[in-house]
Amino acid sequence: MKTINSVFAIALCVILGSLAAGCGAKLNENTEKQLKSALEAQREAFKVCYEQALERDRNTQGPMSLVLDINKDPGAVTKAKVGMTTIQDDQMKKCVVKVVKEIKLPEPPGVPVEGHYSLAFGFEQ
Repeated sequence: MKTINSVFAIALCVILGSLAAGCGAKLNENTEKQLKSALEAQREAFKVCYEQALERDRNTQGPMSLVLDINKDPGAVTKAKVGMTTIQDDQMKKCVVKVVKEIKLPEPPGVPVEGHYSLAFGFEQ
Protein backbone atom coordinates (compact mmCIF):
# COMPACT_ATOMS: atom_id res chain seq x y z
CA MET A 1 0.00 0.00 0.00
CA LYS A 2 1.46 3.35 -1.04
CA THR A 3 1.17 6.10 1.58
CA ILE A 4 2.01 9.79 1.38
CA ASN A 5 2.20 12.04 4.45
CA SER A 6 1.89 15.81 4.52
CA VAL A 7 1.61 18.78 6.85
CA PHE A 8 0.20 22.20 6.03
CA ALA A 9 -1.78 25.01 7.63
CA ILE A 10 -5.35 25.92 6.81
CA ALA A 11 -7.18 28.89 8.36
CA LEU A 12 -7.91 27.99 11.97
CA CYS A 13 -6.84 24.41 11.26
CA VAL A 14 -3.75 22.34 10.92
CA ILE A 15 -4.12 19.39 8.59
CA LEU A 16 -1.99 16.29 8.92
CA GLY A 17 -2.72 13.62 6.44
CA SER A 18 -1.90 10.56 4.48
CA LEU A 19 -3.22 8.94 1.35
CA ALA A 20 -3.16 5.26 0.52
CA ALA A 21 -3.99 3.29 -2.60
CA GLY A 22 -5.05 -0.29 -2.01
CA CYS A 23 -3.48 -3.54 -3.25
CA GLY A 24 -0.04 -2.09 -3.96
CA ALA A 25 -1.40 0.10 -6.75
CA LYS A 26 0.77 2.96 -7.92
CA LEU A 27 -0.54 6.23 -6.52
CA ASN A 28 -0.50 9.21 -8.86
CA GLU A 29 2.25 11.42 -7.39
CA ASN A 30 0.18 14.55 -8.03
CA THR A 31 -2.77 13.29 -5.98
CA GLU A 32 -1.42 14.46 -2.62
CA LYS A 33 -0.55 17.88 -4.04
CA GLN A 34 -3.98 18.19 -5.65
CA LEU A 35 -5.76 17.16 -2.46
CA LYS A 36 -3.76 19.65 -0.39
CA SER A 37 -4.68 22.35 -2.90
CA ALA A 38 -8.33 21.34 -2.84
CA LEU A 39 -8.42 21.40 0.96
CA GLU A 40 -6.64 24.76 0.98
CA ALA A 41 -9.25 26.09 -1.45
CA GLN A 42 -11.89 25.14 1.14
CA ARG A 43 -10.16 27.19 3.87
CA GLU A 44 -12.96 29.73 4.14
CA ALA A 45 -15.65 27.05 4.19
CA PHE A 46 -13.90 25.25 7.08
CA LYS A 47 -13.61 28.60 8.84
CA VAL A 48 -17.36 29.19 8.43
CA CYS A 49 -18.08 25.76 9.94
CA TYR A 50 -15.87 26.59 12.89
CA GLU A 51 -17.21 30.11 13.41
CA GLN A 52 -20.79 28.79 13.44
CA ALA A 53 -19.77 26.24 16.08
CA LEU A 54 -18.16 29.00 18.14
CA GLU A 55 -21.45 30.90 18.09
CA ARG A 56 -23.09 27.86 19.69
CA ASP A 57 -20.23 27.23 22.15
CA ARG A 58 -17.28 29.62 22.55
CA ASN A 59 -15.15 26.79 23.94
CA THR A 60 -15.32 24.64 20.81
CA GLN A 61 -11.85 23.54 19.78
CA GLY A 62 -9.79 20.44 19.27
CA PRO A 63 -8.78 17.82 16.75
CA MET A 64 -11.08 16.23 14.18
CA SER A 65 -9.94 13.29 12.08
CA LEU A 66 -11.47 12.71 8.66
CA VAL A 67 -11.58 9.62 6.49
CA LEU A 68 -12.35 10.21 2.82
CA ASP A 69 -12.58 8.00 -0.22
CA ILE A 70 -11.64 9.40 -3.62
CA ASN A 71 -12.74 7.49 -6.70
CA LYS A 72 -10.23 6.71 -9.42
CA ASP A 73 -12.11 8.65 -12.08
CA PRO A 74 -13.17 11.49 -11.99
CA GLY A 75 -11.30 12.04 -8.69
CA ALA A 76 -14.27 13.08 -6.59
CA VAL A 77 -14.64 12.48 -2.85
CA THR A 78 -17.30 9.78 -2.74
CA LYS A 79 -17.38 9.25 1.02
CA ALA A 80 -16.29 11.35 3.95
CA LYS A 81 -16.79 10.86 7.65
CA VAL A 82 -15.51 12.23 10.93
CA GLY A 83 -13.39 9.78 12.87
CA MET A 84 -12.04 10.61 16.31
CA THR A 85 -12.65 14.09 17.66
CA THR A 86 -13.04 15.95 20.93
CA ILE A 87 -15.51 18.33 19.28
CA GLN A 88 -19.05 17.48 20.32
CA ASP A 89 -20.86 19.84 17.91
CA ASP A 90 -22.70 17.56 15.45
CA GLN A 91 -23.65 20.51 13.23
CA MET A 92 -19.99 21.41 12.84
CA LYS A 93 -19.09 17.81 11.99
CA LYS A 94 -21.81 17.70 9.32
CA CYS A 95 -20.62 21.05 7.94
CA VAL A 96 -17.00 19.88 7.64
CA VAL A 97 -18.06 16.62 5.96
CA LYS A 98 -20.25 18.56 3.51
CA VAL A 99 -17.29 20.80 2.59
CA VAL A 100 -15.00 17.80 2.05
CA LYS A 101 -17.58 16.03 -0.13
CA GLU A 102 -17.48 18.98 -2.55
CA ILE A 103 -13.84 18.28 -3.43
CA LYS A 104 -13.04 16.98 -6.90
CA LEU A 105 -9.43 16.61 -8.00
CA PRO A 106 -8.52 18.13 -11.38
CA GLU A 107 -6.50 15.03 -12.33
CA PRO A 108 -8.02 11.69 -11.28
CA PRO A 109 -5.69 9.48 -9.22
CA GLY A 110 -6.18 6.44 -11.49
CA VAL A 111 -6.89 4.16 -8.52
CA PRO A 112 -9.37 4.42 -5.63
CA VAL A 113 -7.68 6.31 -2.79
CA GLU A 114 -8.42 6.55 0.91
CA GLY A 115 -7.30 9.68 2.72
CA HIS A 116 -6.88 10.19 6.47
CA TYR A 117 -6.62 13.77 7.65
CA SER A 118 -6.63 15.46 11.03
CA LEU A 119 -7.84 19.00 11.45
CA ALA A 120 -7.09 20.92 14.63
CA PHE A 121 -9.58 23.68 15.27
CA GLY A 122 -8.52 26.30 17.77
CA PHE A 123 -7.99 29.95 18.42
CA GLU A 124 -5.18 31.58 16.43
CA GLN A 125 -2.35 32.72 18.65
